[in-house]
Amino acid sequence: MNRKWIILAIVLGFLLIFWQMGGLDYLLARTVFAPDHDSEILEEETTEEGEELEKLPTAEEEQMEISEEDAIIYSTQDLTYEIEVIGEGLEIPWEILPLSNGRFLVTERPGRVLVLDKGEIYSLQGVEHIGEGGLLGLEKSPDFDSDGHVFLYYTYREGSQILNRVSRFTLEEDTLVDETYILDRIPGSRFHNGGRLKFGPDEKLYVTTGDSQEPNLSQDVVSLAGKILRINPDGSIPDDNPFEESPVYAYGLRNPQGLAWHPISGDLYASDHGPSSQDEVNRIVPGGNYGWPNVTCADGESQYEDPVACYSEFTMAPSGLGFLPWDNLEESPLYVGGLRGSMVIRIDLDPEGNLIRQDQLFGDFGRIRTVVYHKGSIYIATNNRDGRGVVRENDDKILKITPVLPSN
Repeated sequence: MNRKWIILAIVLGFLLIFWQMGGLDYLLARTVFAPDHDSEILEEETTEEGEELEKLPTAEEEQMEISEEDAIIYSTQDLTYEIEVIGEGLEIPWEILPLSNGRFLVTERPGRVLVLDKGEIYSLQGVEHIGEGGLLGLEKSPDFDSDGHVFLYYTYREGSQILNRVSRFTLEEDTLVDETYILDRIPGSRFHNGGRLKFGPDEKLYVTTGDSQEPNLSQDVVSLAGKILRINPDGSIPDDNPFEESPVYAYGLRNPQGLAWHPISGDLYASDHGPSSQDEVNRIVPGGNYGWPNVTCADGESQYEDPVACYSEFTMAPSGLGFLPWDNLEESPLYVGGLRGSMVIRIDLDPEGNLIRQDQLFGDFGRIRTVVYHKGSIYIATNNRDGRGVVRENDDKILKITPVLPSN
């Protein structure tokens, strides 16, 4: 055989072996189709990632780490707060109502219902905006997503009388329609109208009413003044109310404006304005008598319920309140808005609802009308334009306050 054909056969055989072993692919990958990055860096990163993968915990170890993190319990004293203005230029906002679609309804005392960031959607006719009266409480039905029902508490005039009522509306296409009176002819006045509405865990509607400047009505269980009332969503009387065929749930109150339920014990707490000072935060029991006008704060008389907290050193004028219902806190913190006090007081309670400590917070915004908890944040409304405050730039405001846990 010719020598050159022998050499060609050897070369072809070598190329065939080289191709079969993947050498051609290797050569192309290193030349024509080479990636436009530094492969050595990627190799280093891949190696590091591989080392990290080798260090990843097993599913059991990972679950232990998660459980340990969940088990960390913090104190409310360790919380910090991020504050954001989400509404401003309002006129005496009284209540904030979060909706499931991320929007917020707000009542303004002159008689307007707003959607935050959208503006007025409804002006309630016949509202008597006088003194502390006007459009006050706002609440939604427990079945709001299906029935669209919204409840309002407002002051009105009938001849020479000033009265309050609770009405039910339907929120429909960004307006309120079909007003139905649920509870009417609640005694009213220029001052002491109560006004808070809240549905409880039992899906009953709780209503706070003031003594309408007639203190003795608070001790009269027939009168609706100076009380916490409890009714069904249609206005009927629950069978298990403490007084037969009566909406009265608790009495002996002067001007209660806040309602909230302890996240562990389930007990109801309410704020109440005292005379000048002597403001109270009370744990509400069915049929309980809270003493006004016979006693204020804790005087030891056994027939009256003593407050959880009393403010006799200064005038707090407590209004709306709300719990921070977090499981990883040592305490159950109750945030209470102060009007005259121009602050929020955090009351730390134990699992049974007993007082541990108190701290003063957010004293830079003036008069605080309401405190509402929603999805990890606290929402407050200022009332510096209600005739008793120092009006600040862009008042009144809605603030979103987000508690922040310590970073580990």
